[in-house]
Amino acid sequence: MTGKASIDHGLLIGMTVALPQLDLESAIDVLAASGFEAVEVFMGQLGPRIVEVPLFEAHAAAARAHMRRRGNVISTFNGIIGDFDPFSSAQSFDEAVQFLIDRLRLAEAIGAPRLLIWDGELTDRRLIERAPQILASCIAAALAEYPGPSTPEVCVELHPNTFALKFDMLEPTADALVAVGAGICLDITHFAVAMGPDFAGHLSERVLSAVTHVHFSDSDARSEQLHFPPGAGVVDLSDIADRLAGRGLSAAWDLFGWPFPRQAVTAGLGEYRRFISRLDGEPEPAS
Repeated sequence: MTGKASIDHGLLIGMTVALPQLDLESAIDVLAASGFEAVEVFMGQLGPRIVEVPLFEAHAAAARAHMRRRGNVISTFNGIIGDFDPFSSAQSFDEAVQFLIDRLRLAEAIGAPRLLIWDGELTDRRLIERAPQILASCIAAALAEYPGPSTPEVCVELHPNTFALKFDMLEPTADALVAVGAGICLDITHFAVAMGPDFAGHLSERVLSAVTHVHFSDSDARSEQLHFPPGAGVVDLSDIADRLAGRGLSAAWDLFGWPFPRQAVTAGLGEYRRFISRLDGEPEPAS
């Protein structure tokens, strides 16, 4: 999966979700003024938010036009909002396929090469062994049915409460996603909370090869959904960068939940630049 460099590889990527109380225009402008060259857009900031309304391609196209005026590259469309359950029944599977098609539609309209989803919460333990294949089949069905001329890549962000990390199904999930042309988003906070601060040393090449996007952050390895700035947590970020170096990966700086994102960017931009530079380097020789 990682043999081909992504279009946003090597760029400084900001995430609008780090500024969740701002409207999308303000969030994009703050990120651009802070030095970010590309933007990962959260779907929840695309509409007006004061009432529940459908989201249309015109919403996404307007956001794309604004980013072009600002000179920003669109990196990723984060569609992780709403219920996603391909597991429970045939009906829920069909609804999950439509869920993905709707998000692919918006991702293409906004000009994103990548759609971010999650692997879904699973309560029925009888389905755990089949879950990776069900997820992959759902993605494959959505990609087959999607009518758009330019289909974004699907990237699955794993969380401590979703099945792949919760039930130690990383390798079969990685294999199933790669088989349908999808990949894994390695969110450092989520992996650290689920597996501990030294998680990188426990990731097999099967898993690392399935990673197509990274969410850069530090973590205390306890506080889920709180993405620490570099140096404020306990994760060895250099070790992670070394293991992912030379794979053509993009890495967005995730500060979701951090109460002082502007301050963190000012203080930590150099460390983030070094992480991006290391990803751009040669991989470490196998030991």
